[in-house]
Amino acid sequence: MTFILNILHKDMSILAADRRAIAESPPAETSEMAIRAGVGSVVDDYDKITLILGQTLALGISGHTHDHFYLPTLRTSSSIDDALSKIRQYIERSLRVHDRPSLSTLTSIMANQGIASFFDEALGAYFSTEFLFSPIESNFRLYRGSDRPQIIYAGSGSSHFEKEIGQAGIDSFVSSLKNSCTPDSCISWMQEVYRKVSANDPWTGPEAGFMVSIRSSPKFRST
Repeated sequence: MTFILNILHKDMSILAADRRAIAESPPAETSEMAIRAGVGSVVDDYDKITLILGQTLALGISGHTHDHFYLPTLRTSSSIDDALSKIRQYIERSLRVHDRPSLSTLTSIMANQGIASFFDEALGAYFSTEFLFSPIESNFRLYRGSDRPQIIYAGSGSSHFEKEIGQAGIDSFVSSLKNSCTPDSCISWMQEVYRKVSANDPWTGPEAGFMVSIRSSPKFRST
């Protein structure tokens, strides 16, 4: 019920997430609504991107918000390493390998995913991490920004992105950035991607929230 999209480059990172969610509580009550499939009302103003203190790391999540228990402590993290450590520790603990009797009765499992992006000032480099966790699996992968922009994506909208845009469409876009890779040129393409994905996936909203970091001003800011 989410589509997260990240463009990672040596000089910038743009993280986007659609704003559609299913709220357990009435939309007017709070912006911290739990997202659960088949429960409550559909809203299109839910913020799925979290920043740590100092805005040096941005995280977009998909799945069940109540499964991402680390979010409150992540918001108080004062460093990138602290934030990444909290994420890794939590996704490792999410595995229920010692609770096999309970696992054997599960009829369906939704994997939770996330993409976190940040600028490492000590190395002068951008990185993004992509992770997945559920009671039966966990995975954590690190990407480093380079001259060639990388397109990283996660969430239920991913299959529609692969179908509607395809590898040829991604390669064409990346090639178009060869001489000029700027936030404006990337965001316009990303907005069109969200419109196309949402037209085929009822759980992905047509509008997305964007967080942008550039080398000259590496704090993530909304745009």
